[in-house]
Amino acid sequence: MKERAFSKLRLLQASTAADKAWMAEVVAVFGVRDAGIARFQDRANGEPGTLLRQLYDVYIATRNAYLASQGDH
Repeated sequence: MKERAFSKLRLLQASTAADKAWMAEVVAVFGVRDAGIARFQDRANGEPGTLLRQLYDVYIATRNAYLASQGDH
């Protein structure tokens, strides 16, 4: 049980770190003013082959892994 809780914590930490990295790039691309709204639009997902898309994909993968772990009780 303790090992499972540690694993969930690591997944949450990875997801949080990926989110921060993605949002830093969103700010770099769209500026502080438009970053928040861009996050909730397809614009912040980036085009294939861009750093923005790569960071978005990592965020989505880590977020999904964390959310999937929440079903393990």
